[in-house]
Amino acid sequence: FTLLSSMVNLKEKEMEEKITPEEKRRILSMAIATYGADMQIIVAIEEMSELIKAITKYIRADIASDDISEIVADAREEMADVRIMLDQLVIIFGDTTEEENFKLKRLRQRINDDTNELAL
Repeated sequence: FTLLSSMVNLKEKEMEEKITPEEKRRILSMAIATYGADMQIIVAIEEMSELIKAITKYIRADIASDDISEIVADAREEMADVRIMLDQLVIIFGDTTEEENFKLKRLRQRINDDTNELAL
């Protein structure tokens, strides 16, 4: 019982540990180096598929009978997996800041056009 309790406490401490941006990049780079870029691309596709399923389950949920909190928790977990894989794809394919800025400006313009108001 004491060993199990110690293992649970250790796991809780690991979960509380904050990962620095530098450590995150090192971990992601190590994953690519360990498993290969092609495999991580495949895993990214798989994780995106799991997120699609989780979001679809949320949309199809019956609020009266389904456990929405569990469905949302599942979607959040899949979102985290996808974000981690997207961060690896940035390492593999390069930074997307320029493309994101362009697309955000375009979205802002569409919102302005559709609402006849200035989006922030």
